[in-house]
Amino acid sequence: MTREPLVLSLHEDDSERVLAPGRVRRFYWLFAPLVLSFVSCGVGGWLVTGAEWMPIVGAVLLGVGVLLGIGYVIFESFYISVIPARCYLRWLRERIDQRTDAVVTADDPNAFFVQHIPRKNWEVNIGENASDVGLLLLDHRNRLMKYEGDNERWVVPAECILSFRLRSFTPPAGMDFLNRHTVLMLRFQGEDDTVVLRPLAAHPLYWEPWTPRSRERAAECLEDAIGHFVDPDRWPRPYEQDLAMLIPPPE
Repeated sequence: MTREPLVLSLHEDDSERVLAPGRVRRFYWLFAPLVLSFVSCGVGGWLVTGAEWMPIVGAVLLGVGVLLGIGYVIFESFYISVIPARCYLRWLRERIDQRTDAVVTADDPNAFFVQHIPRKNWEVNIGENASDVGLLLLDHRNRLMKYEGDNERWVVPAECILSFRLRSFTPPAGMDFLNRHTVLMLRFQGEDDTVVLRPLAAHPLYWEPWTPRSRERAAECLEDAIGHFVDPDRWPRPYEQDLAMLIPPPE
């Protein structure tokens, strides 16, 4: 008996979505140190040309501004995504807890926290480029891939997974060594023999540098996990320590 996949769009209530523009804009305050750096350097540069005590204060402000700028560049390059990711996870769990028919529970210790980054958003330079976030569970016992997201729900039998491969991209205004993203191009059979494509990526949930190599390694772990799920003879079981970067911390 052939098992049919299930792909649903979730519009069960009018509550605010995880990636609602208003929520995403809340994180603009993370740019505050950069603004303070410019202000400090500007005021410091103006005071340096003054008389008496003003050059000393100006030099101090210039130093503070430079240090703020350097610190912000490091934070923005490697850590800035952690705070939004943790907020998205909390908001997603709150929404899942309100559902009586969720296919993945909010506190499942084996679920991966992933984001769906559609190809149309690969050119987004500033702001959120994901269109959905969700918990992905590989149910080996029943041979089902389950996804409970903010906008979508899937229940896909292992035999309906058509392909999964890695793909990297860098936004047009980004630099490859800083801004390269790696996603898993997951293709599976949907309802009525349609083909569903979902580029999936991990989230930076832990205070570790989130570099292009980290993104690539997380995508490779996701690839290994799905590969083992689909064809355990060809794909060895991933190590638990490797999968840890995909599993969110407990509530």
